[in-house]
Amino acid sequence: MDKEVIEFPCLKVNAATFKIESEFHRYVRPVHHPTLTSFCTELTGITQETVDESETFPAVLAAFEQWHAAHVPAGTRALFVTYGDWDLKTMLPSQCRLSGAAVPAYMNAWCNTKHLVADVTGSYPRAMDKLMQELNLPLLGRHHSGIDDCRNIARIVELMCRRGGVVKETGSSADGDAEQGTTHSGEGIQT
Repeated sequence: MDKEVIEFPCLKVNAATFKIESEFHRYVRPVHHPTLTSFCTELTGITQETVDESETFPAVLAAFEQWHAAHVPAGTRALFVTYGDWDLKTMLPSQCRLSGAAVPAYMNAWCNTKHLVADVTGSYPRAMDKLMQELNLPLLGRHHSGIDDCRNIARIVELMCRRGGVVKETGSSADGDAEQGTTHSGEGIQT
């Protein structure tokens, strides 16, 4: 069974100041499997009513592309930062195929925050909520809410960079098999 994107969040974070400069956040109405499972709702906090009132993926992707064009000046590049490779390596391409849309070229490479954490701490993290406890960073919002996860990823990245870490490309759609992850998609931070 093909999973579908039901939340599409992204933050534009200034790489020098770590301040959030802009935010894109939309819920997405699934069309192939329109009824959310109770597991999905419990995990993400996203309700059936929320997705029923939302636009479908092609419309949300088009809105995202307009937002991206407005916030990333022509001739510059923003690097997406994710927690794991799955969202941009597996879920986004799968959803684009399902929807008959092309993956935007600028979303074909990213920085997996787990690699940044491993570079700084010497230990490869697993669950983000556990990592945040280890780093003494209080969890903001709800774990597995895409937009809240984006905000928490931004905080992890800031802390790792302040400890000497460097945000760099660690994954691309040209790499081998993707790691497994959660079913909400698009969490990313542009730096």
